[in-house]
Amino acid sequence: MTVFPVNHEVKKNAYKKAVNGFLPSSVVIPLYLEETGECEPLVQIGDTVQEGQLIATAAKTSSKYNKNIFSPIPGKVEGIELTIMPRGKTVKGMRISLQGSFSYLGKKISPIEISKITPASVIRKAGTYGIINTFVTNEPEPFANQLEKVRENSKKLLVVRLFDEDPSRIADSLVTSLFLEQVFIGSEIAALGMDADGILFIAEKEFIEKNYIESHKFNIPVKVLETDSKKYPSTFVREICTSAKKAFKDAPFSNISKKDLFTDSSTVFELYRSICYEKPVIDRYVIVSGDCIPSSGMIKIALGTTINSLAEHCGGFIKSPSAVIINGMVNGIATSSLDAPITKYVKSVTFLPTLKTPDQRQSVCIRCGNCRRVCPRKLSPDIIYRHITGGLEASQDYLDSASLCANCGLCNSVCPARLPLSQRIYNYSGDKNGIK
Repeated sequence: MTVFPVNHEVKKNAYKKAVNGFLPSSVVIPLYLEETGECEPLVQIGDTVQEGQLIATAAKTSSKYNKNIFSPIPGKVEGIELTIMPRGKTVKGMRISLQGSFSYLGKKISPIEISKITPASVIRKAGTYGIINTFVTNEPEPFANQLEKVRENSKKLLVVRLFDEDPSRIADSLVTSLFLEQVFIGSEIAALGMDADGILFIAEKEFIEKNYIESHKFNIPVKVLETDSKKYPSTFVREICTSAKKAFKDAPFSNISKKDLFTDSSTVFELYRSICYEKPVIDRYVIVSGDCIPSSGMIKIALGTTINSLAEHCGGFIKSPSAVIINGMVNGIATSSLDAPITKYVKSVTFLPTLKTPDQRQSVCIRCGNCRRVCPRKLSPDIIYRHITGGLEASQDYLDSASLCANCGLCNSVCPARLPLSQRIYNYSGDKNGIK
């Protein structure tokens, strides 16, 4: 593991490699999927299961894909118990104790050549194996559904963001840096599944692999859009479309729209791992950091491993965490329990001490105007929020403008009253798919 003093500012170049996490003595697998709901167990207490075995499925759902839950370890089903998801929802979970031999871990398995992969198999396997698109981390979606839907369009682009939209998180940036070739192959596989007309990579300005991307032998047109990652927000869908149309005058890149498929390096990397090795999603690369632990690292961890166990991987707590942040300080969420398991949408975990945990007590709007000044889409978050919460009647023009909210969270960050402006406005807009 790459280790450095935690008072050192976390930098991408401080991480030279990812490491395998310790195997937990047991895991608790939530019988619940964020994208499809509750799942019914297919095995019973006392049964022995294999690594990667199908153990539960969402029978009562209209979704064609992402209905399956697989065991991340070999072992024995010890029981069903209540567990708290990272987002705070309490659900039933299956506890599995570690025992027996592995089907994937430690095995030498050769990847399938991309030339042998068919478009139909991409969508089918992405759905069966449980790939989700984490382009919008707080609204993960089944990737197979998106591939199938976009495939119906007459013209379509695959847009792959190679770094994190949240400037406090470096998960996608590190996946790109450490697994660049796999990200390329995963992008080709996604493009094949959706029958894309081209691939647009969104890269940081200092991204040194630009020439390598352009020289890679892709079967379809490829472009690289360099973006200032320090300017936030710069990689939400609307901002990407605006920048691409200015940068490119040739089709298909000049025709980019919100109807195209937007994803990130983490998603296409998982697609590569699942399809090329015919392996369900049973583990996840997670960035672990914060002042409460003595070291930080990028760790491949089995799904179902608790957040508390992640801290133990990094040497245990040297300070009691006042807050545990999932997926970044700007766009992420605070989880309520150290016993929450790692799930497919967790990219990073940050342990914050009391001195670095902001005061979250809410008060009434003081009409300071800070939220209006920082809003990248020139909205009036305070007026819209007060209307939503019943404190002010606003004109229809203000209410219609809520649909432009990107949920970037900047208004929240400057609000002295600590009001959840971004979340309430974004939800009010009625757009639940994360694409604005």
